[in-house]
Amino acid sequence: MRKISLMVFLLSLAMWCWGQQDPTVVPSPGNQPPAGGEHQGMGRHFQGVGGTITAISGNALTVKTMDGNTAQVNVSDKTRYRKDRQAAQLSDFKVGDQIMVRGESGGENVWNADMVAARPAGTPGPEAFREAMGKRFIVGEIKSISGTQLTIQRPDGVSQTISVDESTSFKKQGESITLADLKAGDHVFGRGELKNDVFVPAELNVGDPRMMMRRGGGQGQGGPGGPDNH
Repeated sequence: MRKISLMVFLLSLAMWCWGQQDPTVVPSPGNQPPAGGEHQGMGRHFQGVGGTITAISGNALTVKTMDGNTAQVNVSDKTRYRKDRQAAQLSDFKVGDQIMVRGESGGENVWNADMVAARPAGTPGPEAFREAMGKRFIVGEIKSISGTQLTIQRPDGVSQTISVDESTSFKKQGESITLADLKAGDHVFGRGELKNDVFVPAELNVGDPRMMMRRGGGQGQGGPGGPDNH
C-alpha cells in the first residue's frame, strides 16, 4: 500500500468533516493532479490546498499551509466562495481565516482557485486532528504485535504502542475479524481513548484510512475518531 502522508490524511479528514456540515463544499473529480496536490475525500479526488490566509492583495491570497509553507491562491471572476455555509465573495474573507481551496495548479505552490471555502464554525481543522492522533484515534502501520499490544508507526513519524482489550472490535473491508488476523505490515485506523495513558481502540480497521471518508459519515459528524464538536 502506498504510504500516506500526514498532510494528505489530515487535509482529507478535515475536508470530509467540512463537507459533512456544508454539502456544497465537496471535492470534485479531477484529472491527474500535481505531486502533493491530490487529496482523497468521500471517494473523489481533491486538487487544492488548505491553510490560513496571511495576506490578501488584489486577486491573490497568500496562505500558510499546514506544513508551514506558503502558497499563492489566484482567484478570478469564475471563482466561487463559501463562508458561514452561505455563498460569499472575496471581500468577505480576511487575514486569519482558515480556508480550503479547490482548483488547479498554476506552478509550484501556486493555485488557480475554482472554489474558496472558509471553515464552518464548530468544525475541527487539521490541527485539531493532529492533536487528537494517538489520543482519540490512531492511524498507521503495524510494526509489531506482542499479545494485546501493537506498535503502530503513525504518519507523523511517531511510533506508538497501543493496547486492545475485550471491547475492541476488529474489521477489514467492513467484515468482522479477530486480533489473530492482524499482522505486521497491515495499515490500520480506528477511534478510541486513552486508558492509563495508553491508547485503547474501540475499533480497529485494516486498510486505507481514507476509507473513512468514502463511507460518508458512518462514525459521526465530528469526523471519524476525531475531536468532538462540543
